[in-house]
Amino acid sequence: MLKEEELKKRKWPTPKLPIKPEKLTEEQRILRGIMDEYTRDIYVREGKVILRPLGWKGIVKPIPPEECAITSLAKDSRGRIFGATSGRRSHLFVYDPDLDYVEDMGVLEENCYIKHSLVVCSDEHIIAGTRSYKSTGSPKGEIISCIIDPDDPYSLLEVSPVTTPVKGEGIAALTIDKSKNIIYGLSSESGTFFTYDVDSGEVKLYGKVDEIGDFSDVLLVYTDGCVYGGKRCGLLYKYDPDQEKIVSVAQIPSFRGRSMYNKVDSLALDEFTGIIYGGSTDGILFSFDPQSGEIICLGKPTPARRVRALTVGNDGVVYGISGDVNGVAHLFRYDPETRDLRDLGVLRATSQRWWHGYEFDAAITGLHGEIYLGESDRISHLFIYFPPIPKRKSQTQTPLPRSLEP
Repeated sequence: MLKEEELKKRKWPTPKLPIKPEKLTEEQRILRGIMDEYTRDIYVREGKVILRPLGWKGIVKPIPPEECAITSLAKDSRGRIFGATSGRRSHLFVYDPDLDYVEDMGVLEENCYIKHSLVVCSDEHIIAGTRSYKSTGSPKGEIISCIIDPDDPYSLLEVSPVTTPVKGEGIAALTIDKSKNIIYGLSSESGTFFTYDVDSGEVKLYGKVDEIGDFSDVLLVYTDGCVYGGKRCGLLYKYDPDQEKIVSVAQIPSFRGRSMYNKVDSLALDEFTGIIYGGSTDGILFSFDPQSGEIICLGKPTPARRVRALTVGNDGVVYGISGDVNGVAHLFRYDPETRDLRDLGVLRATSQRWWHGYEFDAAITGLHGEIYLGESDRISHLFIYFPPIPKRKSQTQTPLPRSLEP
């Protein structure tokens, strides 16, 4: 280490650009303005982004690193957000907007991956589907029943594996038809489609959704009870519970020459209009109308591959996460009314702590229209995005009829 006397004798280089703003040339002022705008423009600047650590307001330690990647989110009728993590241990947590903190409800499984496989049966009953984390240990493919303590709604009364739908395989995706209390799922290796009756515990297998085992780990229940998912070459398929058949219904948009590599990456339903929105592994956003069978390419929100998570807001606006593994995720928005598809930018939270979000694998809309995003990195948080409230458009005042004039 240099001594203070030696540092005083050393000649330091003088900066090429003057430090004081009044000494900047016009060109230097313009360049500084461009750089200042560049450093701000990359981040989400519409609405508000906050996060909550996966622990109780600094009183309880959050879920540890490598155990806290949020890969599934679900919502109950009260508006509570439940999440499952993946890693060395899988945790179940709950966020109550009224209390505004995350509670770790407990460990579900060791070396476990729970992705797109968390469903709410009731306010006191959660179901999770597991698979092995990074192919460690014996294959996990259990349906885990989580019973919430009615006297303490933030702790688990019982956690128990109830069945293994496909022996020797994990669970790739789960979804639920609450009107029938039937869970639909996919196995992780062969892509075998199955049902699980929550009331009776009966499991039925319906074969592979794709003949060569090339499928997407995503499922969605439509308003008529049919279940939609993705298979090889970007094909959408439908399972009809009345006919108990799986049929291909449409092909999602793809770049020329890439259809054989393209698959459905995420799906979200607009329950008001009945339109299904989807994202592809090529990073393309599309819409699908099950009534007409029409698919529309809505565009590519960012240059990145993949649309890893989608959700539809209470106002019908679609929000999604674009970005590949080990990349920098961008939040984007599609407004079906104006048909505006816009990259909102990188998620940066300044409350409850200063943090940049790089990877996300889950999204869901809250009871009041807030957007919850599950960070899926080594150290992860629950991000909450509050979309801006648009200003009212000015309208020409219509004169009152004579009978209503004061």
